[in-house]
Amino acid sequence: MAETSTAGRAAFTVLLRVVVSAVVGAALLIAWIWAYRTGVLDRVVDETTLSEFILLVVVGLPIALLVSALLAGPVLWLLTVRPVWPVVLIGPVLLGLAHYFTLPEQWSGLGDRWTVLVLLAAASYGLAGLLTAPAALRRRK
Repeated sequence: MAETSTAGRAAFTVLLRVVVSAVVGAALLIAWIWAYRTGVLDRVVDETTLSEFILLVVVGLPIALLVSALLAGPVLWLLTVRPVWPVVLIGPVLLGLAHYFTLPEQWSGLGDRWTVLVLLAAASYGLAGLLTAPAALRRRK
């Protein structure tokens, strides 16, 4: 009986880790889409010279992407996903691989471009949560 209870708790822990990771990944991409669609990024780009634009693309964009990925860490931690660092590192890599293998174009039948990207972000972070679940289960023992 105790083994069933322990297995049930472990399964719930993994499920919660996957779902919370997926929601956080989707929320990060929704924030980026909101910034793009509302024109926040356009205003920043329109007000720059060519040299500032190059600096923005070469330095600013990677820093912004890094900050948004690192922002996922504290949010996941607050939502009781432990350990956080594997999800934060692997989630964006999986999303990048999805883009490399042109999954957004292949899944275009699921909806518009933005919907597909949000679904891919959720799947990437959720899969990262699943792949790193053994580390979470070892940590709980």
